[in-house]
Amino acid sequence: MWQFLRQFTLEPVSLSLKEKCIAALASFSAILGTGLLTQLYAGEYTTLLVASMGASAVILFVIPGSPLAQPWPFLGGQLLSAIIGVYCAFYIPQPILAAALAVGLAIWIMLVLRCLHPPGAATALAPIVSNAHHSGPDLGFLIGPVGINVLFMLLLAIFINRLILRRDYPARLSPPKRSTPQQADTDKLTGISLNDIQQVTQGYDHFIDIGADELLQIYRRLQLLRFEQTTGALSCGDIMQDNIVTAEYATEVEDAWTLMHKQRLTVLPVLDRARRVIGIVTRHDFLKNIQLTPYRGFQDKWQTFIKSTPHSHTDKPEALGHIMTRRVKTLPATAHISELLPLIVNEGHHHIPITDAEGRFAGIVFQSRLISALFTNQLPQQTKPALKNA
Repeated sequence: MWQFLRQFTLEPVSLSLKEKCIAALASFSAILGTGLLTQLYAGEYTTLLVASMGASAVILFVIPGSPLAQPWPFLGGQLLSAIIGVYCAFYIPQPILAAALAVGLAIWIMLVLRCLHPPGAATALAPIVSNAHHSGPDLGFLIGPVGINVLFMLLLAIFINRLILRRDYPARLSPPKRSTPQQADTDKLTGISLNDIQQVTQGYDHFIDIGADELLQIYRRLQLLRFEQTTGALSCGDIMQDNIVTAEYATEVEDAWTLMHKQRLTVLPVLDRARRVIGIVTRHDFLKNIQLTPYRGFQDKWQTFIKSTPHSHTDKPEALGHIMTRRVKTLPATAHISELLPLIVNEGHHHIPITDAEGRFAGIVFQSRLISALFTNQLPQQTKPALKNA
């Protein structure tokens, strides 16, 4: 009996309590803000909120990565459905027939124009079930409340999801189809492109409520999970090099270059006084400040850039903090080595700073260290100290 009843229930929602609270609070804020802004701009003599905005809030804040939650489906689905509902309500006197036709046409137009948004069908019903009588199609319904609701709801969805919750909203669009496989935007880690996923999903003659980009992320995580299971509990702290020379923001450019040249360093982490990573310097950071073309006179240009200016005023970088790369990807020492793979393979990083439990700099994992760890699959316990300090 219990197994039979379970067929009518949903699968458990794989959201933490924190994410559930965030989704509820975000929906509360969006509906409250939309209602107040509609009252401010439309006045008190219009309906403040269309009921379907509540359903839209679920989609916009619980599943913001869904194709149903993107701006065009939300805008097009709501507004086009409202137009259909208004005209069906006026031209078809039988309410039941008008309601059925409005919902059917709304779904059809949303599918044809690629703006499927389920709450739109409810918006199409609103003018019909209101029992309001007008001398013509109620175009005012399209402006207030629907138009104003949709505008403010979308602005709040972008503001809350992107700027406050740091979500990827609107979701990144899949690239247009390319003419050749070589031109496809292929994920280097998986060897699969978004176009590949689109070609596969097009073979299913039903709507798939997940974007190609999210499918690619899921597949990538599955591969990394499988990698973790086969390599064991090997962390970044196990393979990092910890005897790393570092510098400070105020270190002079000339001193930093001399240090890197004498010790043959390829990278120089820049730390603050609390030993937290604030930047990183490679040889490229020095060269990018010199005009390399034409090559004639390069030595003079180099000497001029490297040498410290004896005067109090200068128009060139003097401190290491002026030339360092500020956006640095770091990983905690407890992170599994699988987390290094996307940074090295997809993003092209050759060295990843590692931090301790307090966020302080602990060492660096070089690409060669990761390759060595992958080659041996899992380092024997007795060899770890030797590798760590090599």
